[in-house]
Amino acid sequence: MYSHFRIVLGLVIGISFLMLVLYLGGPNLHAVRIFFPLTGALIGSALVLITVLIPFRQKEDAEPWLGREKLAWILIGCGCVGWSIGECFWRYYVARGQNPFPSLADGGYTTFSPLVFCGLILQPFSGNKAHKRVFLLLDCLIAMGALLSIAWFLLLGPLAQSPAESVLSKVLAIYYPTTDVALLSCVTFLLLRGHNHTNLVAARRISLIVAGIGLSIYAASDFFFNWSQNLGIYMDGTWTDLGWPLGMMTLGIAAYLRRFLPGSATQNTTEKQEKGNVEQFTFGLPQLVPYLLLSVLFLVLALNVFSSDTVQRSIRPVLVIATFIVIGLVIIRQILTMLENRRLVQMQETTLEKLEQVYQDVAKRNADLETGVTHLKEVQTRLANGDVRARAQIRNDDLWPLATGLNLMADRMMRSEQNQRYAQKTMKAISDLSMALEKRRHNTPFVLPASCLESLPELHRLLQLMGLKADAANSTSIPNTPHSVNPATPRPSMPATPRPSIPATPQPTPSSQQQRPTPSLKPWRPTPPRNR
Repeated sequence: MYSHFRIVLGLVIGISFLMLVLYLGGPNLHAVRIFFPLTGALIGSALVLITVLIPFRQKEDAEPWLGREKLAWILIGCGCVGWSIGECFWRYYVARGQNPFPSLADGGYTTFSPLVFCGLILQPFSGNKAHKRVFLLLDCLIAMGALLSIAWFLLLGPLAQSPAESVLSKVLAIYYPTTDVALLSCVTFLLLRGHNHTNLVAARRISLIVAGIGLSIYAASDFFFNWSQNLGIYMDGTWTDLGWPLGMMTLGIAAYLRRFLPGSATQNTTEKQEKGNVEQFTFGLPQLVPYLLLSVLFLVLALNVFSSDTVQRSIRPVLVIATFIVIGLVIIRQILTMLENRRLVQMQETTLEKLEQVYQDVAKRNADLETGVTHLKEVQTRLANGDVRARAQIRNDDLWPLATGLNLMADRMMRSEQNQRYAQKTMKAISDLSMALEKRRHNTPFVLPASCLESLPELHRLLQLMGLKADAANSTSIPNTPHSVNPATPRPSMPATPRPSIPATPQPTPSSQQQRPTPSLKPWRPTPPRNR
């Protein structure tokens, strides 16, 4: 909480309490009390405009302005300023000993209600803002017309028939209560319609409640002023004037709370936007109030029609016209409601079509995923059965990583099988060569096995260095057909019995006459060279 929060609220509440105490004082404080309305209006207007125009600091824990909300509070502050100007004119007339009605002061007073009403209408809404403001305006007009008609039947009509008052005085006498009813109706409907997330934010909700309390206090003083003014018993500086300064300062507190109350951190921005796009329309108390007021208005009209009083007959035309106006507003509201319901039905149909398309896409996607998973299972089964040439043929973006991993595993298995075949072939060639060398020890002609001819190039180089490959090339006992080896089931080769090895003397061949044996092969000669 900000450090100046308690200071500002404490000062405003202290000034209000001081005004209340001084109003309860004796007549000696009358000269001080007459300036309380102007003081309260100046404090309220200054508090509204200053707090609203203060820019937000970086990383400030406060609820930001939404839409035209800042402009709405500026209009409310300007309404307070207009009322302050009217009070300045009134103080001027009082200082000169005049008590005119109407006067220039009423020009400032009359600006308060329209500006505040516009500020209330511009309060933020979630979802479709335009039609919600239209419905709010219609509800306020219906409530205002119905209540004004009832007040005309009970009080305003007989007072308007007084011949002592001028036409402008009668108009103003009707204007002030009418606009007060409009303000109270607007605040009431705003609070009743505050079920959406925009108005459920603590800063907005509390500020609207405090503003409604301030307008109620202000309207109470207006009512007593008009009542006493029409009866000719109004006295300046009495307790009936206390509602004006208290109402203005309460509006200032409402603006201050809206600006500096902490922001709502319970929901993130994404959730707010999603909830703001969801429109909920229920028939509750806000929708029921206009029809209840219309019912009461019909009852009042029936009482007036069946009345034989002369005053009631004289006020009947205005009451009938006001009733027809209210009925027209209700019909307009009903037409707009039907159009809105039609729009919602079309929106719902469009949404259902989109949902159906989404469901079809989801079903197709699930089918593709099931087909891909089945294919991957088949490939995995073939790989498990030894078919290393099996590959996954999938272009699905979701299963592509799995197919790629399975193909990489198949490639590794194929390379492993090739390496295993190569190793088996090399082991067989070495085993056959060992057996051939073993037979040569027993004076058996050396026959190079066919597996050595098909073996790896390194073994060929080794045979050339040992002088054995050339003899094998001239030998006619080399089988033409190589031994077949099953790579899948390699036949294990039995190692030869370890015996003392005697180096073999290579047979003279054309290649051996051209290339002499290396010194490392001389110790392997078993017999001296033959005599030619």
